[in-house]
Amino acid sequence: MPRASTCAFAVLIAVAGSARAAPSSAREESPPFEVDANVGLEAFVQIADDHLTKMVDTLQVLALSPQARSGRWAEIERPLAEVGRLNAAALNWFALPDGSYWSVQNGREKGNLSTRAYFPRVLGGKTIIGELVVSKATGKNVAIVAVPVKGRGGSVVGVLGASVYLDKLSGRIRDEMKLGDDLIFYTFDATPRLALVWDEGLIFTNPKELGPEVDRAFTEMLSKDHGVVRYTFRDTQRTVVFRKSAVTGWWYGLGLVGPPKSASREPGG
Repeated sequence: MPRASTCAFAVLIAVAGSARAAPSSAREESPPFEVDANVGLEAFVQIADDHLTKMVDTLQVLALSPQARSGRWAEIERPLAEVGRLNAAALNWFALPDGSYWSVQNGREKGNLSTRAYFPRVLGGKTIIGELVVSKATGKNVAIVAVPVKGRGGSVVGVLGASVYLDKLSGRIRDEMKLGDDLIFYTFDATPRLALVWDEGLIFTNPKELGPEVDRAFTEMLSKDHGVVRYTFRDTQRTVVFRKSAVTGWWYGLGLVGPPKSASREPGG
């Protein structure tokens, strides 16, 4: 984990601790978590976005190679496997314009990508980052990263992509951030649907279905590019700073889990 990010989260953890220890009157005058947690939030956004943009960058470099521009899987497979080795865990694939595709992990895949909403956009020359789908090949919840491959005449001859496993990337980010049990993180799209989450069991959940307080909080977050929300979930209060990322179009939240409102508490944090 980069030193700057480590320091940011060390500050955040210290701030969270001081927030709990401070007298209530001091907290009311200057809520330290709300002010300084933005440092941690920026580190979280950078870590998560960096994983995805690194994937984009390496796929774009490969897309310019003679191997990719040939449109032949036999020439693409080996360098695409190297891209996979250097990046977040994913199904790494190459598709022809008709939607038929191969993956490093499985070879020729049975499915077809032409019906995916993002696929025509890539064929039109657009890079995709952060589209949330259930993988046709694995059935896993994934975030799509995809770039067009152009032939010598400038026409698109194929698509290089990665279906990034959200559970594995969530776990990797959780380990890199080294957060305590009282701090949570998540991202969500405009659907809304949770993507990267501290609790991997919540991935692809619609948060608006998790109770009226959560519904209100996510409705507010979806209406803004940044801010602070408070709500109760699993019988504990959460204070979450959030902002929208220009890279993925997702909202990112980093939160402090407060003391339980009652002795009863659901498992899972």
